[in-house]
Amino acid sequence: MAFTEGNPMHAFHDSGTHHDPQAWQSALDGALAAHGDEDTFAHYLHVAYAFPSSSPNPYTRDYPLLDYRKLKEWASHRGWQVRPAPERSPKGEEYSPPVRFTRLPRGASRVGARRYH
Repeated sequence: MAFTEGNPMHAFHDSGTHHDPQAWQSALDGALAAHGDEDTFAHYLHVAYAFPSSSPNPYTRDYPLLDYRKLKEWASHRGWQVRPAPERSPKGEEYSPPVRFTRLPRGASRVGARRYH
């Protein structure tokens, strides 16, 4: 499954709330919690809005650069491993590849990781 136009995260893109990382994190958390498979993909843009870097995006001003360190910590706490999936990038979007979420084995999530809302 990929988080596409038919999922709750798409509503944020259209509603103008893309500047609220906590809302994007909540939507991502809900989508992952509802997902039953071991693997799923999210659009780079959706994840970048949830975990924007403090550094400017050198490739575009249209959306933030993704802070993978924060995303990895957040995902690990929830039982997911994350990594870019450049093999799934549409042509012309090599610098914003989808993000692959792979469920970690039970008990493998980071104990004591910082909590996100």
